[in-house]
Amino acid sequence: MKFKERVDKVFARYGEDFLINGTTPAKGFFQQLDTARMNMYFDSIEQASIVRPALIVMVPADASVSVGNTVTRDGRTYTVEKTSKQRVKNTVVMQILLLT
Repeated sequence: MKFKERVDKVFARYGEDFLINGTTPAKGFFQQLDTARMNMYFDSIEQASIVRPALIVMVPADASVSVGNTVTRDGRTYTVEKTSKQRVKNTVVMQILLLT
């Protein structure tokens, strides 16, 4: 089994259900955006423009989502502000989204 397939199984089995743009079901892992995570993903200029509270969500590589889309979780709607594709040997294995 390839690494991406194992990552996809983890999302399918343990990921939290949410909606992209109010209609497309997806699964992911949500985290609060704290200072340590901000320093990993954003430079100081980007950090100044982030509206708090913000979340980070990790989603499968095949999730169809882009900047400006919405994510609905627990009755609350967030906007995707930034996306990052995580690769292993040229294969995208997951995406990380910044939600505000």
